[in-house]
Amino acid sequence: MLRCGRSLKILGLAGGLLLSMLVSAAAEPGPEWRRCAESHARPDDAIAACSRIIASGREGTRNLSIAHFNRGNGFVATGELDRAIADFDRATELDPNGPKVYYNRGLVWIALSEFELAILDFDRAIGLDPFYGHAYGNRGIAWSAKGELSRAIADFDQAIRIDPRNARAYLLRGMTRRSQRNLDPAAADFDAAINLDPDAALAFIERGLTRRAAGDLDRAIADFDAAIRRDPKSAIAFVNRGIMRLTRSDAERAAADFDTATSLDPGNADAYVGRGNVRHAAREYDRAIAEYDQAIRLDPRSAAAYGGRGNAWLAKGDHDRAIADLTQAIRLEPISANAFSNRARAWRAKGDLDYSISDLGEAIRLEPGDAGNYNSRAWTYVLGGRDEDAMLDVNKALDLDPSNAYAFDTRGNIYLKLGLRDKAIADFRKAVALNPNLNESNAALQRLEASR
Repeated sequence: MLRCGRSLKILGLAGGLLLSMLVSAAAEPGPEWRRCAESHARPDDAIAACSRIIASGREGTRNLSIAHFNRGNGFVATGELDRAIADFDRATELDPNGPKVYYNRGLVWIALSEFELAILDFDRAIGLDPFYGHAYGNRGIAWSAKGELSRAIADFDQAIRIDPRNARAYLLRGMTRRSQRNLDPAAADFDAAINLDPDAALAFIERGLTRRAAGDLDRAIADFDAAIRRDPKSAIAFVNRGIMRLTRSDAERAAADFDTATSLDPGNADAYVGRGNVRHAAREYDRAIAEYDQAIRLDPRSAAAYGGRGNAWLAKGDHDRAIADLTQAIRLEPISANAFSNRARAWRAKGDLDYSISDLGEAIRLEPGDAGNYNSRAWTYVLGGRDEDAMLDVNKALDLDPSNAYAFDTRGNIYLKLGLRDKAIADFRKAVALNPNLNESNAALQRLEASR
């Protein structure tokens, strides 16, 4: 799934670079200045023209500042961000009172992940123009990237106050609110963004992600459908719809979506993670590992790819490789309860119960409402002979999810171990009623009833 911080960073540079300017003190700019001012359309020509103007020695301080600003924009367009920074630096030296230069340099700092420097530049732009809505919006992006979500929200609020029709500010605030798990306000922001710009595919994608987080899978898929109608070339929309389809066990159509995403964007690591997940669900573990390998080649910082590959190694019984990959997933995404939970399973399979219990404790801290982690820790306690602790955890699991067949199976085994046969029979019956495919519960129940 798209990570909020990365999405915000992309929006920063793509969503607000100010265009180049014409010479300030000329009634009719000459052809060289017109070329210099077209860095957004023809950056190579513009860079050459601006360079000739700078080297001519004929321009005053203000116009030289404009030429450096324009050339800096050209270097942004060609991806030469260090040279862009150098030109923006020179532009501010020549004219320290131009908010546009600080703003554009701030956007480049965001692209370079230099968020403190970006904030300083947006501060300067806002100091020169207190009604600079885009500067507030992009400073919010920088705060968000630093994990300062409340300060980011405050900046997005101000951007919206300055321009209530700024769809991008609503989009950014919604993404940040979702990171705070404030899902209803986030959805309301995406509603507002869509009302202001009904053709924006990204707003539908982000609302779909929010609905997914809220467990509203049908409407999440509807949003990804809407995004694809608006932008049939959006690999991100296909990836997210594929994730939803796989969640609903529609593996065939999920695979089709991930295949489409890789054809649209062969560099999209998330699409290969999705294909790996489809292979894993089909128990094609070697093919799943090959897909995760490709995802990691494309994005060595993909926690999802390492987590998926770790799960595949676990399914193959290669516990050491599973632990290595899941450990890397945790390094990359320390708030991933799922990675801790899966690494706990690997530790348990190796017989390292203390490590397993420790990882499950962290998973529970991160996701206290997940019944599965309580049940997993309960079973680990059973294996370690800690029946009292096991009973506390399995009861908590059933409080959180009264229809959890695996928790009834666990508690049945605890009762059986304690010699409480009638209670064990009752729990095994509930487990089988909820999930007839629980073979071990079925077998235990048959043995107990046969021995009555």
